Amino acid sequence: MSTGASRVNKNFWKEASKRRELVPFALLIVVLIVSMSLSSSFRDLAYLLRTSTRYMELGMAALTMTFIITAGMIDLSVPAVMCCSATVTALFFHAGLPMGIAIVFGIVTGAACGAFNGLLIAYLNLPAMIVTIGTMNLIRGISQIFIGDKSLGSFPKWFNSFERKTIFTIGDANFGITLLIFLLVSLCFYLLLHRTGFGRKVFAIGANEQAAIHSGVNTKRVKLGLFIMSGVVSAAAGILTMSRLFLVRYDMHLNTEIDVVIMVLLGGADINGGRGSILGTVIAVVLVIILKTGLIVANITSDAQMFVMGLILLVSIIIPNISSLVQELKDK
Repeated sequence: MSTGASRVNKNFWKEASKRRELVPFALLIVVLIVSMSLSSSFRDLAYLLRTSTRYMELGMAALTMTFIITAGMIDLSVPAVMCCSATVTALFFHAGLPMGIAIVFGIVTGAACGAFNGLLIAYLNLPAMIVTIGTMNLIRGISQIFIGDKSLGSFPKWFNSFERKTIFTIGDANFGITLLIFLLVSLCFYLLLHRTGFGRKVFAIGANEQAAIHSGVNTKRVKLGLFIMSGVVSAAAGILTMSRLFLVRYDMHLNTEIDVVIMVLLGGADINGGRGSILGTVIAVVLVIILKTGLIVANITSDAQMFVMGLILLVSIIIPNISSLVQELKDK
């Protein structure tokens, strides 16, 4: 009986160690408990929903970044694409087009930026990090050329504060459109990455690109598709940011590319590729929201916030590796 129980226990921990979402989930519980001890506001669902709104745009970008990192690449141009797409949307609106048509041009701009990245990386075999560092500055520079240091605003009333438009209410907690969009995109991307042949190709490319090629995977086309998808979702996120702020500036979402990468890595993705989880990324987005909000409530300086975020990221990476090592030693 004890032998059977020991075998079940061993199998449980072996399987648990493979579920990298467990680490960010455990960290989320710890951070939530600490935050509740700092402020009773964290026991209020309405407060958490209000504070989460400004992070939803980066959360959407993190979802597509999960695909890209799982495929063994990275896209540091995401915030710049968000800004440029919002800038183009604002410019076309102020040129006299209806906001709906201007939004279409903004989305197309995001797709074009993603396609440009994808062509350089997939078809010219250039390193993704170098390419996207270059396009990050290039694309944001285009935004600055278009609007300079000024801001563009004066959008239609129906467009402003899009995130505050409530879909449904539980008690005094309002579930807005932006949150619903994030959840729907999360569900669609979960199915795409974990339940389709396309997702299996993404994992295969990240695990061993040459083996994927020999297996008949058109890696160039998949990579191009991933960057176009990233550009489209980034454009949508940038337009939602413009709606939330009532304006657009060239420095919108400046220096937030690391936040997006942290969300993905906290969620259990491997920076070397071959491993990623949409569920883990969603959990990590919630973790980052509560952690950053808690640090602000505790009057922690921005430098100390960077230290805490780095520490949390290191812990989330180290723990699964330790558990895997322990499990290997037990198996021997």
